[in-house]
Amino acid sequence: MHIHQTNLSPLSRRAFMVTGGKLSAGLFAGSALSSVKGAVGGAGERTRFALVGTGVRGVAMYGRDVVRGYGDTVELVGICDSNPGRLAYASEYIGAGCPTFVSLEEMLVKTKPQWLMVTTWDWQHHSCIIEGLKHGCNIMCEKPLTIDEQKARLIRDAEKQYGKKIVVTFNYRYAPHRAKLKEMLMDKLIGDITTVDFHWNITHSHLQRYMQRWHGEADKGGTLWVHKATHHFDLINWWLDSDPTEVFAFADLERFGAKGPFRGRNCRNCDHADQCDYYWDITRNTHLKRLYTDNEHHDGYIRDNCVFRREISIFDKHSAVVKYANNAYLNYSLTADTDYEGFWIAFNGTKGRIEGREGGWPSNRDYHEWIVTPRGKTPRVVRVQFEEGGHWGGDRVLMDRLFRNPDAPDPLHQSAGTRDGVMSMLVGVAARKSLAAGIPIQIAGLSDIQPMAVRPRG
Repeated sequence: MHIHQTNLSPLSRRAFMVTGGKLSAGLFAGSALSSVKGAVGGAGERTRFALVGTGVRGVAMYGRDVVRGYGDTVELVGICDSNPGRLAYASEYIGAGCPTFVSLEEMLVKTKPQWLMVTTWDWQHHSCIIEGLKHGCNIMCEKPLTIDEQKARLIRDAEKQYGKKIVVTFNYRYAPHRAKLKEMLMDKLIGDITTVDFHWNITHSHLQRYMQRWHGEADKGGTLWVHKATHHFDLINWWLDSDPTEVFAFADLERFGAKGPFRGRNCRNCDHADQCDYYWDITRNTHLKRLYTDNEHHDGYIRDNCVFRREISIFDKHSAVVKYANNAYLNYSLTADTDYEGFWIAFNGTKGRIEGREGGWPSNRDYHEWIVTPRGKTPRVVRVQFEEGGHWGGDRVLMDRLFRNPDAPDPLHQSAGTRDGVMSMLVGVAARKSLAAGIPIQIAGLSDIQPMAVRPRG
């Protein structure tokens, strides 16, 4: 976001722009992890790592990227998926040369990994996590940790029973400009936070992919309240360093599913291709074709489903108010069918305000900006260098922490565990329940975790 100096008050350029401060001085320790040598498992050792789930995220970020970038610290010892065709292609794509399995239990018994990475369908996370814990593995799990409170309880019980560690890979925490915001909030730059306005938009094509896949069915992804918004709720929980206590929500599906004017079997075999704004030929993408369409006959999973199929049961617009245990209020929206990809956020505190935006127009590829307005003073801009890579540079920093040096200092508390995964997911669950019942939902009624004004780590 760029603001012209004339929009504020007469200031010198030097006074107007403030750079990263402690961030560049080293408080954001994660950015240095890639330079740390030595193995995760100890000097001269490599950590035994296994992967279950060969979707796009699994085969790329936690498959090929791990093998290519962290082979000196991590050994991928097994890959598992229930679809044998997709599994064969995933093995080729990842290039680890390790055994493959259609049975998770068999893989765990034969390869004895120290860590299991779970990148399966959301509704299967809990069963894979529990199986991994049962076989003595620590767990890394993609967000969301799971999709409802019952599965969350099973995960927490298993974690206690088997005494192993669960890490939730919330890569949104690791983007440098978001880390800088966390630093400013921890430093009480604007005092205690009273309210937050957080509005996230995703484009038509982004939403289309959700509607085409299993994410479009609520019992598989928990709706976008959980699958997508878990990211956002975790950020707020982390930034505020407090637990949510109460949620009231609205949502609706206005464009897709049964609301559609026509429907077909799937995109590539549709009689309405010339009429449909969402037509997409998956076969033109060689990677997706080999990963998905060439292997449909094994399990019937269709990657390019019709966005107007009647089974769709999620929403394309969402609005919620969330109360926190520290008495901060969050006004949140997820608008999932626009021409804009990005967010706008503002924190109002007892000593001032911080706001910023990302995506859309205008944009700058050199830096991100936070606008800081101390109460009664002139606004100033805090700039953070733009980082290349997935999720605004956060993926690289997260991967370094996971696979290069997980014991590096964590001054911003970016590492996330089971409790973090549960509390972010429960906001989405509460939103679903509020929508259904038309009343506010108490988080404490969904779990044995009692919300705290200052949340414990993990």
